[in-house]
Amino acid sequence: MAKDTSKQNKNDQIKNYCIVITGGVATGKSVVASMLRKLGYTVIDADQLAREVVQPGRPALKMIAEAFGQDLINLDGQLNRSKLREIVMRDDTARQKLEAIMHPAIQTAFESAVKNQKLGHGKLFFYEASLVFEVGRDPLFKECWATYCSEETQIQRLQQRSHLTRQQCLDIIRAQMPAGIKAAKANRQIDTETSIAELEENIKNLIKA
Repeated sequence: MAKDTSKQNKNDQIKNYCIVITGGVATGKSVVASMLRKLGYTVIDADQLAREVVQPGRPALKMIAEAFGQDLINLDGQLNRSKLREIVMRDDTARQKLEAIMHPAIQTAFESAVKNQKLGHGKLFFYEASLVFEVGRDPLFKECWATYCSEETQIQRLQQRSHLTRQQCLDIIRAQMPAGIKAAKANRQIDTETSIAELEENIKNLIKA
């Protein structure tokens, strides 16, 4: 019973005090997260949690090896991310199998971070996560804020940071829920095709609201 009460309290902290920052690839989520940190808010990064849950010895890594083969594990025990990415990019069934392993592991890690860092309790905190609407987790949070920009800007940003071809960028972008649809589903929208100063001001206004 005590365990159930603890979990309920944790869920209440997330529902009452956590705002999730979501959006398509290269729409500016990390820039917004960085601004929020500068304003003194805690931001948990789902990508960082995803890296942590597949470290050697973690259950999710064992499940991935069992599902996709031991050859995905490097000699040092680390997951070969690029090889796994190639598999799931071209196979929807494989992608769904990976998500079934990763999403629960990341959610558990997120809830542990909330508990360990004693987040909530009267102060807002944030969660930066790409997949929220896609996995039906948006009702768990106080609000969902979505970053957005034009597809052309997404392509330019992806090419600058990852040195991909235009077609590779398009394949990545169009494999996801469109940024415009995410923005439409969100409680609040954040246009990142502005100056840094304007974006910072917009973030401050959203928090005040």
